[in-house]
Amino acid sequence: MRRYTGCLIVFAGFVLICLLGVGWLMNVYNHRIGSGNTTSDPLTARKGFTTHLRHVTMDTENSAHTGNFPTPPPPDIFQLIRYPSPAGQLAAYLSPDPRDGKKHPAIVWAHGGFGGIDDWLWKPHDQQDPGAFREAGIIVMCPSWRGENDNPGQYEMFYGEIEDACAAIDYLATLPYVDPDRIYLGGHSTGGPVAMLTAESTTKLRAAFAFGGAPNMQHVVSDGKGYDNTPYDYTNREESRLRSPIEFTRALHHPLWYFEGEDSAYCRDARLMQTLAEQYKIPFYAHIVPG
Repeated sequence: MRRYTGCLIVFAGFVLICLLGVGWLMNVYNHRIGSGNTTSDPLTARKGFTTHLRHVTMDTENSAHTGNFPTPPPPDIFQLIRYPSPAGQLAAYLSPDPRDGKKHPAIVWAHGGFGGIDDWLWKPHDQQDPGAFREAGIIVMCPSWRGENDNPGQYEMFYGEIEDACAAIDYLATLPYVDPDRIYLGGHSTGGPVAMLTAESTTKLRAAFAFGGAPNMQHVVSDGKGYDNTPYDYTNREESRLRSPIEFTRALHHPLWYFEGEDSAYCRDARLMQTLAEQYKIPFYAHIVPG
């Protein structure tokens, strides 16, 4: 009898270990792809959560990154305006009114890098120049975010900036020369996660486009450094999860295209977002460009 009891204990222990192992593997799998299964948008998901920020020094590659007022643009290209956001009145460059009596399509262009907007947004051939949109007759708004240029607030890295981007979309929709049913969103480099998270947070877009950027911040900070100017506690996985577009794939209600070079470390997560999108019939499309 004791032998059978011992066998039962061993068997039960084996089953328990197997179940724990399966649970561990599922947890690893879910962490690897990001949960992605929540239908909550990023702004809803963070309710009740308080991000903990530290002061960081911005990159100083150009004058915008020093916290100065944005450079006045040529009036025929942009106007320097202020738009309201939860952080306060924020600076933005905005296409002037064409004064043709028509309502035009428009795009909010989320800048790359860290620190704000400056004159490279109208320099020809600069990788961030949205001139192609303007030349196509599209109204362009290039916002800066909280804590950038001379704006109020603090830099939060893909957190409060999403509220600012949503506010920019709302502002753009009120302009008499903008068609509110044809507002798009684009982002380059670090503007990519802003574009993705914002697209997952609003239903007011026709479509969105991310030219690069990290789909999963948990992978970016896994080396213990992140971008070297990471302002939040990246040892807290929830902080990074709430900044990761892959976690909110199912919140998309309109098309989002993602473009990245095949040598980028971000491609794996972009493909995983594509897998989730196909599984749940979500309009997300990853385009991995050779080279």
